[in-house]
Amino acid sequence: MFTRLLSVIPVVAVMSCFVLSERAVQADLSDRFNQLLGQGDLSHAESEFEALVKQHPDDQQARLALGFTQFVQAIERLAQDQYRYGLMQQYARQIPIARLPVPANPEPQQISYDDVRQMLDRFGVQLKKAEQTLASVNTQDVKLSLFLGRVQLDVDGNGEAAEAESLWRMFGTINQGLQQEQGEAFSIGMDGADVHWLRGYCHVLMAFCDLGLAYDGREWFERCGHLLYPDVKTPYDFLKPSSSAGGIDPQLIADLIAAIHLLNFPLIDQDRMRSAHSHLLGMVEQSRLSWMRGLEETDDDREWIPNPQQEGVLGLRVSREVIDSWHEVLDEIEAILKGDKLIPFWRIYGFDPFRTAEVPEQGTGINLMRIFLDPKDLDVVLFLTGTGAAPYLEEGPLSTPAAWNRMMRVFQGEFFGFAIWFN
Repeated sequence: MFTRLLSVIPVVAVMSCFVLSERAVQADLSDRFNQLLGQGDLSHAESEFEALVKQHPDDQQARLALGFTQFVQAIERLAQDQYRYGLMQQYARQIPIARLPVPANPEPQQISYDDVRQMLDRFGVQLKKAEQTLASVNTQDVKLSLFLGRVQLDVDGNGEAAEAESLWRMFGTINQGLQQEQGEAFSIGMDGADVHWLRGYCHVLMAFCDLGLAYDGREWFERCGHLLYPDVKTPYDFLKPSSSAGGIDPQLIADLIAAIHLLNFPLIDQDRMRSAHSHLLGMVEQSRLSWMRGLEETDDDREWIPNPQQEGVLGLRVSREVIDSWHEVLDEIEAILKGDKLIPFWRIYGFDPFRTAEVPEQGTGINLMRIFLDPKDLDVVLFLTGTGAAPYLEEGPLSTPAAWNRMMRVFQGEFFGFAIWFN
């Protein structure tokens, strides 16, 4: 049953979608909303909904349509950037912001480290714009409908939305369970709960942008960027993407060793770390608000995330026990982010994060809040081996593996799938 959820999850935040309203004017807006998103001209769609909001400030459906369009537009522009520079999928799929399934570009442009930073900054700015629009929606009174599989993106930036650039088909390239015919009929209902859900994903993605921009990764990129892009601006012209068709590739092995060795990033913008911290707390807040709204619902109209009385568009039910456990997880995450609980220090208590062995409720741990609010240069290898974490060690309450095992038990081994779904 859960495989149906996993087949849709890669769409991530783009799958936040919407319900038809009883009033004719709202039904007409849903039709126009789907029509514009299906044309692949998101700039035109944004302009039209901006004008509608300006003309009718109290129209919550128009505000939601605008915010969702701005979010999808941010995704589209990131995809265009990645296509422009010929992002290679083999290793990019391991990087959260880069794991967009963009097609191969036969004529990629050269990319510099400054281009990467501009790409991240632009994505963050566009997400902020969408989140601010969504924040203006009255979530007590909003309904809109979206046929997800009909959304068209202009990934190659040529001004035309080709068949291969439909949102559903793009993600079908990495998940063969997604068929375009299914997507055409896949209609999701979104109400106020889903507005908060999408705002939560905006915060998560903005946090990733801030983390990437807080540190200087120029040396890593100029020595290892060819693992991600085919034409990197670098003083080391002999570095080229591996062309090995299989077997042991000494060049690739050398590059991967260098990539690990160079995971040492000077801090250049501590305000970005504080901003990332704020966004992560914002994600927790929006998840709580999403469930508050969701539990108030009495209908069952193509819900993206159903309450215990609803089935939902994926045909999956969520029990009250699961919801209660998720709220415990949110409480624990918030306590860690605020420094009220510490991450047990693995050099003292061991390296297995899921063990139930002796980890006391009080002990030595890492204050995650201080990493964000009092950041320092980041040497990933030294941090993971322990000495790099020393400046953040404190004595205090620990977030223990026993507590996490208890919270996750109700998810029956599918905690991470539910976490991506629930946000």
